[in-house]
Amino acid sequence: LEGVSFAYPDGTTVLNDLSFQIEPGEVVALVGATGCGKSTLVGLMSGMMPPDSGCIAIGGANFSDLGSDGVVRLVAPVLQETFMFADTLRANLALDAEVSEGELHRVLGLVAADSFVAELSDGPDTVMGERGVPLSGGRRRRLAFARALLRRPRLLLLDDATSAVDPVVEAAILENLRAHSGRTLMVVAHRLATIRLADRVLFMNEGRIAADGTHEELLGVPGYAALARAYEEATE
Repeated sequence: LEGVSFAYPDGTTVLNDLSFQIEPGEVVALVGATGCGKSTLVGLMSGMMPPDSGCIAIGGANFSDLGSDGVVRLVAPVLQETFMFADTLRANLALDAEVSEGELHRVLGLVAADSFVAELSDGPDTVMGERGVPLSGGRRRRLAFARALLRRPRLLLLDDATSAVDPVVEAAILENLRAHSGRTLMVVAHRLATIRLADRVLFMNEGRIAADGTHEELLGVPGYAALARAYEEATE
């Protein structure tokens, strides 16, 4: 991202001349106080809306040249809300794409969903109710990860997507994604355990990247250190 700015129709500026680069295969945690623009940034990086100014590119290709369809093939977001259709679990994951049985089981294993899917009455062919009934929020979220991975994106964006997942399971999923998926990963994180798993942390403040480094390096930044303490106290 280079010089990216964005304001909502009411004139509220959310992102202001924001620039950073993520390397292929890197795991990055995006951290910042509520309202600093993290979810807006995920929306822009997912191609859901264009920036008012500046450039977003992946692999040297500008989003404005790729178009929304091109961005969707390269970037997969997993958002805070997980929508599921009243259809089989398999159909919810594949979304009309051709997915082999082996690939489906491989991806379910990556997101620690293989065991509970196997326990369902008809396994992957079990029919889900609207919004994924009868699965818990954490299980629906893991299936959302699997659905995103089956698209084989170059960039996977997790917008507070692990908040409904047990911390131990979350750590296992992120480690699996790092070791086996070969994807570049950006995680909007609110748990110190998640942040520590990242190669690099981007600390966002007032619509800009205020600091960039490892968790340990950023503890020298007062604003980040205060936020990290708040996350730790919330966990306790």
